[in-house]
Amino acid sequence: MKKVLILAIGVFSLNSFAANPYTDCGIGAALFPNTSWAAVTSNVTWDAGTTAVISATASEDTCSGGEAQTAMLIHDKLENLETEIMIGGGDVYASLSSTMGCNGEDISNELKASYASVLSKKSYASDSRVQKSEVLYTMLKNNDAVQKHCSVFS
Repeated sequence: MKKVLILAIGVFSLNSFAANPYTDCGIGAALFPNTSWAAVTSNVTWDAGTTAVISATASEDTCSGGEAQTAMLIHDKLENLETEIMIGGGDVYASLSSTMGCNGEDISNELKASYASVLSKKSYASDSRVQKSEVLYTMLKNNDAVQKHCSVFS
């Protein structure tokens, strides 16, 4: 019943958005920005599309931009991303690079070095998930290699 209600609210509210919450918002849009069916499937699979609809309702401009997609991806896949940054690759790392509009240049060494300095701070280990996501987002936004080779923060 809960899923039906959420889906009904989402369908009726689609008409009020320029962005489609199921294809342009949530983790689905972050992971599959150019594949609508995969974005919808991902959004519905993870939380019945609740996050996508809420993000579209609360702030439609967070749905279509690369910065918002980057922030959502970081928050939603934080643990995997932390690991993949340190090893220099992986599926979530590739999604992050795509979401940030990186031009294919290998910036993994620069990100690994920046992230290692973040990990060395005592407070990071005890930070909440939101705080860690914000720290990682800020690190990416201020990273010279990201600014040079990725379009998201330009």
